[in-house]
Formats: sequence, structure tokens, C-alpha cells
Amino acid sequence: MVHVIEATELKACKPNGKSNPYCEVSMGSQSYTTRTLPDTLNPKWNFNCQFVVKDLYQDVLCLTMFDRDQFSPDDFLGRTEIPVAKIRTEQESKGPTTRRLLLHEAPTGEVWVRFDLQLFEQKTLL
Repeated sequence: MVHVIEATELKACKPNGKSNPYCEVSMGSQSYTTRTLPDTLNPKWNFNCQFVVKDLYQDVLCLTMFDRDQFSPDDFLGRTEIPVAKIRTEQESKGPTTRRLLLHEAPTGEVWVRFDLQLFEQKTLL
């Protein structure tokens, strides 16, 4: 389970000094998108999603922030990623964790995310 709590100090893209941010959360070909929140640099999404982990040691969770534009392509606000193996290591010692992840490729911004990794063995049906 991934809980995208909020982002803070996002880059302003609008003339009013704000943005209309949303977050794309992806792992491989699986993807979810939060709702767009108008006129804020500190959106509180409280968005939950789940992913199927195909390879515990290779899969990476990516979070990418955008500013929604009505008549032009959406503006990139930054991205961050965390390997599933790192989430697992932290959870083994601390249980479900809340992390602050800094955005890359952006002058400012961070996202707060809660991880609760639940692994199940895949059984083959005969």
C-alpha cells in the first residue's frame, strides 16, 4: 500500500505564484494519478494505491509531480523514486513507515509518503 500524503514547497508555475499540482505514482507499467488541487504549492492529497510487486529487488516506485494546464502541456514539477527493496528493509526494522522524499530535477519540493509493504507468495494453480 502506498499512501501519498502531501507535497510541500512545490515550484510555482502560474502568474499568481501558485500551481495546480497532481502526482503520478508508478511502478513499471502500473500507474495511478492523484486528483488535481487548484492554486497551491502544498497539496494534501491523502491518496491510497496498491501495486503488484513483480521483482522485489528490481522494482522501483516513482512519484512525479505536474502542474495541470488547461490549454498547454502540463508543467513538470519534479520527481523522486525509491526502490521497493529499500522500503522492505526499512519496514522489517520499523514496520510501515512515513518518508519525506525530496524532488529531483526541480529547484524545490518534497513529497510525504507512507509505505506498507505486504508480500504474498505466488502459488501456481494446476
